[in-house]
Amino acid sequence: MPQLTSYFEKACSNVEPEADDVSNASAAHQEVRDVLHADETLASWKIDSCLIGSYDRHVSIRRIKDVDVLCRLPGVDTSDSSRQVLGEVVRVLRAKYDARVEPQDRSVKVQFPDFDLHVDAVPARPCGDDWEIPDHSERSVNWQKTNPLELATLTTTMNAENAKLYVPVVKLVRQTRRANLGKRPGGLYFEILTYHAFAAGCSGSLPERYVGAIASIADQLEAVVAGGDVEDPSMEGEVITVRATDQQMRTAATVFRGLASRAQAALDSKTDECKAAAEFRAILGQRSDDNTWVFDLPEYCNEDGTTKYTEKGLSYVPGEGRFA
Repeated sequence: MPQLTSYFEKACSNVEPEADDVSNASAAHQEVRDVLHADETLASWKIDSCLIGSYDRHVSIRRIKDVDVLCRLPGVDTSDSSRQVLGEVVRVLRAKYDARVEPQDRSVKVQFPDFDLHVDAVPARPCGDDWEIPDHSERSVNWQKTNPLELATLTTTMNAENAKLYVPVVKLVRQTRRANLGKRPGGLYFEILTYHAFAAGCSGSLPERYVGAIASIADQLEAVVAGGDVEDPSMEGEVITVRATDQQMRTAATVFRGLASRAQAALDSKTDECKAAAEFRAILGQRSDDNTWVFDLPEYCNEDGTTKYTEKGLSYVPGEGRFA
């Protein structure tokens, strides 16, 4: 399996956002932030915006389709409803972007069709050491407590404590979810599950940590299906809530249990690296933008997971980099 470590590293590279996406995302969010900061009402609320979300935590995978901006408003009066605050952000952005603006339950979406991405502006008011954002979903019509800034700090710390392998594993897990599940549960939920997997002790090489994370995620999903909760690591005493049906959660648990078994079997394969590589290729799937495989097969492997040159009387010697 040491021979496949470099292929996992290449897989991480294969899901990295392209340079144009990064540049476009930067231009889009800066433009939106400039518009918001120029408004008198928001300025009176002492607006102070910052990046949040997967883009800010450097765990986005190809392609970048959205950028989240937290609009901190410490001057908002406590008597102002979430609907009023959200409405002010809508007003400001519609004056600039018109039909490209779409109000949502917790944010205001601004489309950038030339970049094929959007910016979500999320207004927030202080709540002790945390923040509250609008929540007009089916669960609430008021405010929802959150702390995305703490999640970013936790991500940086966890990555530093794990030989900078945490962020790469998060990206591979996000790709695995995207390749094997539907829309929900979403990528953030699986990022949180990966955080708990590492907090519980994922160790070893990049392949070993990835496989360990998948197994832990399967365990956590099954616990949720059985009635358990997933703790929010960014806020003490809080749990993660997601817009996923019971059936979607059961499906996720079943799918990831199967993926965990397959990944562990591939990792344990000491003599058949081609078969293992083909399995990891299937698990990680293809990129959504160009349908190319995320996991490259070694040059000595056939597409079906068999080793090349056996018909010539030669076989690859795993771990030695040669044929005999």
